[in-house]
Amino acid sequence: MIGKPSTTSLGLCLFVAICFGPTRSFAQDSDTGVAPLVLKAEPISDEPVAPPKVEPKPDLKATWQTQKEARTLILTVPAPRGQIVDRNGVPLAQNRVVYQLGLTFPFMKDATKAQILEFAHDQIAKANKILGKSWKLDDEDMVQHYNNRRWLPLVFSIEDGLNVELSNDEQEMIKPLLDKGLVLQPAYQRYYPRQDTACHIIGYAGKTRRLPTGPIQEGDPLFEELEGREGLELTFESDLRGTAGSVNILYSPDGKRLAEETLRRPVPGRNVVTTIDYNIQKYCENALKKGAPRGGAYVIMDIRTGDILAMASNPGYDLNQFIPGIHPEAYKKLLEDKKLPLFARSFRGQYPPASTFKIVTALGALNSTKVTSRTSYDCDNALTIGDRVFRNWNKNGEGSMNVITAIKRSCNTWFYQAALTAGSDSILNMALHMGFGERTGIPLNAEASGFVPTNAYMMQHEGHKLSQGDLANISIGQGRVLATPLQVCQCMAALADGVEMKQPRLVKQIQDVSDRVVMATEVSVKRRVDLNADDRSVVVKGMVAVVSGDNGTGRAADIKYAQIAGKTGTAQWKPAEDRNLAWFTGFLPANNPVYAFAVVYEGSPGENVSGGKIAAPMVAEVFEKIFEKASPDDPLVLAMKDIPKAMEVDEGEQDAVEGGDVPTAQPVEQVAPAQPADQPKKGLKGFFKKLFGN
Repeated sequence: MIGKPSTTSLGLCLFVAICFGPTRSFAQDSDTGVAPLVLKAEPISDEPVAPPKVEPKPDLKATWQTQKEARTLILTVPAPRGQIVDRNGVPLAQNRVVYQLGLTFPFMKDATKAQILEFAHDQIAKANKILGKSWKLDDEDMVQHYNNRRWLPLVFSIEDGLNVELSNDEQEMIKPLLDKGLVLQPAYQRYYPRQDTACHIIGYAGKTRRLPTGPIQEGDPLFEELEGREGLELTFESDLRGTAGSVNILYSPDGKRLAEETLRRPVPGRNVVTTIDYNIQKYCENALKKGAPRGGAYVIMDIRTGDILAMASNPGYDLNQFIPGIHPEAYKKLLEDKKLPLFARSFRGQYPPASTFKIVTALGALNSTKVTSRTSYDCDNALTIGDRVFRNWNKNGEGSMNVITAIKRSCNTWFYQAALTAGSDSILNMALHMGFGERTGIPLNAEASGFVPTNAYMMQHEGHKLSQGDLANISIGQGRVLATPLQVCQCMAALADGVEMKQPRLVKQIQDVSDRVVMATEVSVKRRVDLNADDRSVVVKGMVAVVSGDNGTGRAADIKYAQIAGKTGTAQWKPAEDRNLAWFTGFLPANNPVYAFAVVYEGSPGENVSGGKIAAPMVAEVFEKIFEKASPDDPLVLAMKDIPKAMEVDEGEQDAVEGGDVPTAQPVEQVAPAQPADQPKKGLKGFFKKLFGN
């Protein structure tokens, strides 16, 4: 418990404490129509105990009206902000009551500037000696405060322009000086108990404005107010901030509080209940810290509801650095960090989707009916289109393949030919249909929209439609097409469902202080995708083969608990820095989907990366932990009942494609050395040779 301050601290403990009742609970809505479940958030351990209210004495009015320097002030009591919690009530953003050290000036008749400063310097010096501090205030500020606002404390525990709270020990040390010119001034302060967890989602709060310094006006705040600056703290500012109260305080000429009357109790802000599962979010963040230390993102979504269970970006930062305000040097360090810890990669990062986009290409080609599940193309080491050579990742031709084996082996040259056969509209329309090129609609500022270069865009900006080379490039997720990890996860959720794309949901509901749900975000359908059942089945078979088939590129994602349908990807990302990306995305269980996921890894300059070797193991790590910690009624556990753990890997049949206007893959001399599946090649010269490594 924070030490109990002297009763001379304006009685503010009363106004702080009335905003904190018993620990508030958080009702959770039910997707099954069952009555809401009440979830208890963890209590705040350092809540102050409210002192008894001081009632005015009957004869006070007559007393103070005859004294010139007495004052009765009507002041505003800022409301405590609402909490932000995960789907199970685990607190992610809370409030604390902190105490800062302030001056209280006595009335000095005909006081001179020298007298005012002598008193102030003496009190501050005594405090500094006891606490071992070097706090100080500007002389003019102290004189101005005495002349205009001496009935209110003047906080001087300030470092680098930020108010500093006193620790419990410091409060005990300063007690002998209280009531003699010093006071412990209480105030609310935001607190993030999980530090850097979900930092890019929660955001942070900061001071609304500095306290006034001129003559006291009716309605001036007792202490500094807070407002949201980033993330959910900003988006739901109107809900979280609450409604301020007001109090009438009577002061004697020498600044003593004689009485106080609560005119309006502050109404605490509403509580924001997110869809995030703290444990799953933490699993993802830990996997990224270990597996993608330079940069990466991890998203997990519930296919059935659209709930975002985890949306992790690494590196992150401790939100408490921004409370009560961030020191300039600390902020400069964050801004100049080349790893960009302030950047929310999961929903703001726009990356080439690499071979994960081959799922879209396959769906578009099959939907065109010009390519079927039996269509076979040669998976040679390169394809010549016009005067450009588009290479496969493997220098050795792998022979004839259908769509299932092409997905399993991530054969570039198969997808070049399939895209050219189907035509650009078939591929690009499927991309738009599956959510690429538009924001998902989560309630966070600056969500990126990604980019899909349609023929209409090309005509408007470049005067021509996509060339065959452009389309070949796009078919393997390189070049102009860009996507966020959240978009890729959304695409996988829609594929897993096959009929509907659920609206991604980050906030389940808003609750008032009495636990009443005042706003609920219902499960909703963003659009119907209505994938052809046969086409979907074929693509899923290919994704199962990626993880479970012989020579699949994503076998490192395999877990013992359930079968995963996945797709690896490796992309040339920043050619000037020689940096590549590694992806792994998909859903599970493959034959009864519950969760979709997407992982991206940012490689270091010159690093040799692959989706199968780097991103896939992070998927296995997280889902093994989820299964190991799951309760019997966990959705993943229930999904595995009465169904086989794995479906048999079926690579289908194939028919050769003959003739036509589509270029046919042929061996090309002087091909680069072989690399692992989805692995960019090292040592190739020329932009396109480097660009089409996947």
